Amino acid sequence: MTLLLALDTSTRSASLAVHDGEQVLSETTWLAGREHSSHLLVEAGAALERIGRTPSDLTGLVVAHGPGSFTGVRVAISVAKGIAVALSLPLWGVSTLDVVARQGWQAEGLVRAVVEAGRGRVATALYAMGECVEAPRLATLAELLELLKEPTFVIGELQPEARDTLAARSDVRLASAALSMRRAGVLAELGHQLLLSGDPGNPAEVDAVYVS
Repeated sequence: MTLLLALDTSTRSASLAVHDGEQVLSETTWLAGREHSSHLLVEAGAALERIGRTPSDLTGLVVAHGPGSFTGVRVAISVAKGIAVALSLPLWGVSTLDVVARQGWQAEGLVRAVVEAGRGRVATALYAMGECVEAPRLATLAELLELLKEPTFVIGELQPEARDTLAARSDVRLASAALSMRRAGVLAELGHQLLLSGDPGNPAEVDAVYVS
């Protein structure tokens, strides 16, 4: 039996999900602001209770390890590591940008994933056919616009000003705000793929990933 708990607090939005290897059993996504740490364990307990399970039923954890905000990324990692060590469970880390890109996988052509990184910047990477084809980097709005050199589907959290600017460009297809919110169910799927690949999920090897 597989039962994965997926946690993501990479930005001001947070998400968690319980996944059995085939489907999402419970999922919650909310605008946490800077209150990730005070709600994450409570939401995790509620998610398990909702489906009649307890922490002892878990077989592994998946965490979004960044990029994102400095503090936000570390909240989920700390909680995930704590649970993994306490229950002797494997833990897999997944790129936050990979989660965002996966949510736009059905888009044709290029997909540019973006994640809020603070100080008016985003972390961004380019994907084609589900594969990352450009190393993640930080960018201001002006720099992000310069990166869009051909028709591209853009998905991820953006401030209203940035969304309006991108929406005005004819070479950009912009994902809706709802589609752009990260879902921990998607994170869980990516973690399950790592499990199936034979990755042992060593908690000691999971750490925050930032870009410059």
